[in-house]
Amino acid sequence: MDGDSARLDRIESKLDALAEMMADLARLDERADGIEQKLQRHELRLDLIENATNKNTEALAGLSGKGMMIERAGWIMFAAVVAYVQSAL
Repeated sequence: MDGDSARLDRIESKLDALAEMMADLARLDERADGIEQKLQRHELRLDLIENATNKNTEALAGLSGKGMMIERAGWIMFAAVVAYVQSAL
């Protein structure tokens, strides 16, 4: 009986250790799921930021083109005034 009791105690301790390991694995799995959800949320936010940045870049490029046209027109007007003043003298 003593040998059977010792054997059952060893089996019970091994089962207890196995149960603890399973609980640890479940916690690790939950952490991994949480990390994956955070990563997906960050990817979504990065996509939104990227889209907003692209829209702002396109708008700025359009305004820059208009600004260059206004600057050119200003220089043309300046050159016309200088030419007119030069010819008047």
